[in-house]
Amino acid sequence: MRREILMPPVTPSMTDGKISRWHVAEGQAVAAGDLLAEVETATATLEIEAENEGRVERILVPAGTEGVKVNTPIAVLFGGGGETPSPRAGLHQPLAFAAFEPARRDLPQTPGRGGAVRANEAEVTYREALRDALAAEMREDPHVFLIGVDVAQNRGAAKVAQGLIDEFGPQRVVSVPALDEAVFGIAVGAAYAGLKPVVELGSWGRSLEALWPVLTEAAQTFYLSGGRLAVPVVFRGRNGFSEGMTGEDSRCVASALAQIPGLKVVQPATAGTAGGLLRAAIRDPGPVAVLEHELLYPLRGAADAWAGPLGAARIARAGNDVTLVAAGHALAVVLEAAAALACDGIEAEVVDLMCVRPLDHETVAVSVARTGRLVTIEDGWGDLGVGAEIVASIAARNFGDLKSAPVRIAGAAVPMPYAAELQAVARPTPEAIVRSVSKLVRGS
Repeated sequence: MRREILMPPVTPSMTDGKISRWHVAEGQAVAAGDLLAEVETATATLEIEAENEGRVERILVPAGTEGVKVNTPIAVLFGGGGETPSPRAGLHQPLAFAAFEPARRDLPQTPGRGGAVRANEAEVTYREALRDALAAEMREDPHVFLIGVDVAQNRGAAKVAQGLIDEFGPQRVVSVPALDEAVFGIAVGAAYAGLKPVVELGSWGRSLEALWPVLTEAAQTFYLSGGRLAVPVVFRGRNGFSEGMTGEDSRCVASALAQIPGLKVVQPATAGTAGGLLRAAIRDPGPVAVLEHELLYPLRGAADAWAGPLGAARIARAGNDVTLVAAGHALAVVLEAAAALACDGIEAEVVDLMCVRPLDHETVAVSVARTGRLVTIEDGWGDLGVGAEIVASIAARNFGDLKSAPVRIAGAAVPMPYAAELQAVARPTPEAIVRSVSKLVRGS
């Protein structure tokens, strides 16, 4: 049967939007959960996904078209509906997967359907960079596998698992029910047994209460075992605020996780660094938390632009007047502010931490020694936060270099509000950064 794909409302007040990108072409087969297109509005980005298996018969609205009204047909799919579903559809893979068997190196690997997993592209989205890094590590090491809710059928909450089930099969891409404690325990047990699980979380803020004791035990196991037992497990998923989400679903957990000794905490900020950081996390012998952000998933950048050890920061923008330090989504906000400051004659140097544990104190110290001023920016609460740790470090290392007291800019110390107007003042904005930096540099 033929089905029209309609322009969806991203928000209740939305009347039209832009088709920014098609992920499929006419004639291409799709499965339930596959990404079809990206839709942009002034305040949000939405991915449209296929509800059933089928084939893209016709694309009615080309990419780049603006002002597409809500409920306007944008594509036609043929198939699905009453047809026989895929054997995988709606089924969770059993938990008795490869973790309880020797890793097999002789399993044939088939190419992803429709070339879903691509490598060595000149430019990819943040989501694709994570996906390609996962695929590359799974090809190179049969001990690496992905586990999470709907990572097979629907390609995961963030669609990072797009195409992986087709290439690696259900033993390596394991879809499980939403039983957090069981899944987390199985993943750590698999790591004890010599495998390298990558666990996809729907939300760090919502998963943390169940995950905390597992992370704590996994992080201290190497030390308590006298270095004899490694725990190579990666937990990755969405962290921080989301438009229209409140409470735990919009909580930034970076500073909380950074207080667990033995746990590395990674915050990729760009498509160019996301893949390299994830690959380094998978190869690390200890537990690693990878904190992603919903608003970063559709952003594009150079593929494989960074490769290095965990714990190394980078200079995202050079400048001589002030050092701005951030990680994750906050970096995008800082770079926007730095561009505005440059128009006003203030050249800010922007340091992308990339990891909040371990922190690269040396790179920040060298930058502050040159600029004489420091501003830290983070999405999470400022009290006992990452910015506080950086300021304490600079006070000890660079006190004589400082021309003025350091400034910390952070999210409000409240649960994230629901209303968009309150969300806007509860987290750092480019305008707030520009005001604070201008006052710091010029004293007015």
